[in-house]
Order: sequence, then structure tokens, then C-alpha cells
Amino acid sequence: MFPLATYRPEPRRLRAPTSLFQSLFKRGFDIVVATAGLLLLSPLILLISLAIKIDSSGPTLCRHKRYNSNNVEFEIFEFRTTLAADKRERTLNSTPVDMPSVTRLGQTLRHSGINKLPLLLNLLRGEISIVGSHLFMAASGKAFSPLDLHEVRPGIISWAHVNDDHGESADAAKSIYRCIKCDLYYVEHYSLSFDMAILFRTILSWSTYS
Repeated sequence: MFPLATYRPEPRRLRAPTSLFQSLFKRGFDIVVATAGLLLLSPLILLISLAIKIDSSGPTLCRHKRYNSNNVEFEIFEFRTTLAADKRERTLNSTPVDMPSVTRLGQTLRHSGINKLPLLLNLLRGEISIVGSHLFMAASGKAFSPLDLHEVRPGIISWAHVNDDHGESADAAKSIYRCIKCDLYYVEHYSLSFDMAILFRTILSWSTYS
């Protein structure tokens, strides 16, 4: 494990020390993976879409609001795993009773992580990267002073994931605090080799598949 950086409560402009080559390589790698994934997995994506339609009425894909480290809101795509009639959204203070009703197929998709396959669309559009800062479910500035992490795309996986912290624990405020610490460490120590280390540690981690 890399040590976590010390959290700085005051706003501070940070910038990942990226060269033009690093930026182009990182974006090119994202495009290649997204394109290859969509092409190779297209039969599976079509089967899942058909299964969702058969399992319950409603759209195949759903959109969820997410926030990057700058508290900028955008939407990510996922396969629908809940009843379409349930419009409630998850918040920091939500309880299991408040959560949308998950379908039987949705439980399987969530458990396997297959519901996140449409994130490849966000990846192709350049809204996220394979490895980046944490994808927050609520604006971190609502609980902490906003941090200006300049030009850092949120990632499908992040340093917080490697540290087994996804910002969704029972104590959400403390969990987001830890995610911000991880993001600070990621930006301050950014390199392509660090990205690859995070990627391979995620692939080789048992928790990724459990």
C-alpha cells in the first residue's frame, strides 16, 4: 500500500504533473479500451438489454448524477437495475427503505458489476477515464471545502478503490473525507506508472470479483 497523503482542509489548486505525451497516451488508452470493449462486448450488451426488457418494463439504460473532484455534475450510464416506476434517487442520507426496488435481474447485474458496462460510453465521450479521481455520488463540497483538482477526470477505478473505500459506507461523510485524501495523493503523485499500478492492483484484487 502507498501511504495516504495528509489532508489539507484549505482550498488549493493542484495540477497533475502531466506532459503532453502523458495526456495523449492516457486519452488514447481510454479510447482504445472503450472502443474495443464496446465492439467485443456488443453481443453481451444486446443480450443484457433484451433480458432487462423481458424482466421489467422501462428503459434499458438509466442515468445517474455524479460529481468529479471539482464538484462538477455530469451523468453516467448504467444498465437499469430497478423498477422504472420508482423515481427516487439515492442521497447521502438515504436508507435501505428509501432505495429504489431492485429487480431480480438487477440484483445479478449489480453483484457481478455488469450493470456498469455502459460506462464505456462515458469513457469514449471523455467524461471519465479508466483510472482517475473518485466518482462522487454527491458533491463533496456539501460536506467539505471544495478542492480544485485541476483537469483530473473521474475514473472508473481510483486510488480510493485500491484502498477499499468507495465513499458509500454507513458514515458517508467520513468515507468521502477519505476519498478526498486519496484523490489528493493521486493528483500529487500522478504518473502513467501509477495509473498502471492502480489498474493492475484492481484487476488482481479479490475484492474486485467478490
